[in-house]
Amino acid sequence: MAKKKEAEVPDEGQEVKKSKKGLLIIIILVVLLLGGGGFGAYWFLLRTPAPTAEELAAQEAARKPEPVILPVFALKPFVVNLADKKSRRYLKVTMKLELSNPELLEEVEKRQAQIRDVVLTLLSSKTADEISTMEGKFLLRQDIIKRVNVNLVTGKITKIYWEEFVVQ
Repeated sequence: MAKKKEAEVPDEGQEVKKSKKGLLIIIILVVLLLGGGGFGAYWFLLRTPAPTAEELAAQEAARKPEPVILPVFALKPFVVNLADKKSRRYLKVTMKLELSNPELLEEVEKRQAQIRDVVLTLLSSKTADEISTMEGKFLLRQDIIKRVNVNLVTGKITKIYWEEFVVQ
């Protein structure tokens, strides 16, 4: 009989272990519920939805600056003898000058004789070998820009576009 009474009386250590386990389970459930609730609040209330294709296109267009189209002045064609010693070579060039601002257009029209003189003098000083390569054409373009800009007051030439470039 004594053995039965001992078995019926619960141990105090077991009760403490059961209460600690129950408390731990309750704490874990509360943390999970709070975390889930916080995540749900973020997802449905605070999260910004992904932008649509139209919104992305509008944002991209807003970021890109509007391209500036500068005025262009067309010069009459140039036909010059090249500076080749051994043979007679000719160069025919038609070009357009891109101007830094619209006000320069009026000045270029008034100084057209000076600009043509500068370009003719430079072109006739070149040989066919100097201008036959891409690098030669690029250097010629830079020389023309530099020499023409010396004569201009209200702006400058920013680029030169070849429309025709024939060596014969």
